[in-house]
Amino acid sequence: MHRRFAAAAGALVLLALGATDAAAVQRPVELEFSGSARLRAETLSAAYRAGHDGSDQFLSSRVLLRGKARTARFALVGEFIDARGYWQDDGSVIASSEYNAADIFQLYAEARLTDQLAVRIGRFTMPLGSGRLSDASSFSNAPANFEGVRVQLDPDRDWRVTGFFTSPVRRAPSGRQALMDNRAAMDAADWNTRFYGLHLARENLPLRWRAETYVFVLEEEGGVRLVTPGARLQRPPQAGALDVDLEWMIQTGHTIAGATRLDVSATSAQGVVGYTFARANPVRLAAHVSYASGDRPGSSGWNRFDPLFGGRGSDYGHTSLFGPLSRENLASYGARVEWTSGPVRARLLAHDVYLASRTDIWARGRLRDATGNSGRHVGRVIDARVSWDVLPDRATIEWGAAILNKGRFAREAPNAPSTGDSAYSYLMVTTRF
Repeated sequence: MHRRFAAAAGALVLLALGATDAAAVQRPVELEFSGSARLRAETLSAAYRAGHDGSDQFLSSRVLLRGKARTARFALVGEFIDARGYWQDDGSVIASSEYNAADIFQLYAEARLTDQLAVRIGRFTMPLGSGRLSDASSFSNAPANFEGVRVQLDPDRDWRVTGFFTSPVRRAPSGRQALMDNRAAMDAADWNTRFYGLHLARENLPLRWRAETYVFVLEEEGGVRLVTPGARLQRPPQAGALDVDLEWMIQTGHTIAGATRLDVSATSAQGVVGYTFARANPVRLAAHVSYASGDRPGSSGWNRFDPLFGGRGSDYGHTSLFGPLSRENLASYGARVEWTSGPVRARLLAHDVYLASRTDIWARGRLRDATGNSGRHVGRVIDARVSWDVLPDRATIEWGAAILNKGRFAREAPNAPSTGDSAYSYLMVTTRF
């Protein structure tokens, strides 16, 4: 597979050079360099995950260095990442998404074959649509990246078609001690796992509506094949107007549970309705509901929705040490307030959180009550953040805090830690150059 991929990359370069007209070839190559550095300190007062107790803390650093060389129809992009973590102890929650010491984060060639058609091949991030199934999280210290090919067709200013065939990049090393020591190792794509699909977007519908439809496929060696079609209807936020974001996803195919192959039948939905008040310092109020099916007792198939490579931050708030919510076995509702005043932005989220299936697992807490006797109420989450662009486009300071007010399930499920409510806070400084 690696040889076929290398051959495809070489073919793209040759195709791009052939598609570049003589005048473009004679132009000088434009070079661009940019980067960022950030430092974030986090604390968590009490654990909510099974197998953990007490408080937790984490200090993370990340440096990104990006270079781009381009002509009229061809670009070569490379990005270096150095993401590290400190302050962990034996009881810390160690997530590989927070570590990636001294590695290649993106490296791809992009050719604009015509004014409407562009092809990208190599290693890259892949936010798609709302990001709920494929995203490049800005809060994560080391967002998800992929290797493969991505094709984008813009037949006119209102339509965009995106097709891709990729494999996720697996971070290395993966062992707990190696992560705690910030050891460097080269990441590699796992070609035993394939992620591919098609995404169609239509802009400028009447009354400012836009629409998306898509189908994504995740295949893994060993028998897993998840097919996820979905549709989204959105009216983006605008001062003095109502905004709406409705997305529905279904999931079919088959998965492996133990040694048994099971047919998949799962679904997820997200609904957001908001209004932005037209004033000097805009304020947006919104209500939201979220649902992702869980595995049902007595079902002959598999019913828990898999969020694939989706992001959590925009809908559910902070991740890293905190992050109790994910798009699996979830039913929640709540509200948000967003406020902007010059270089200052603030956001407040509130969720009341339940399990969609009381006998299935709470994924982020790693807790399950197969009898269902612990109920389904996970708890209430309040999540806030404030960011200040101290130097526009150059330096930002951000502070955030959140609390999980534990419900009956989070307190009484088997193996639930005997701790109080979980309070989280962080301070982050980011510089860009």
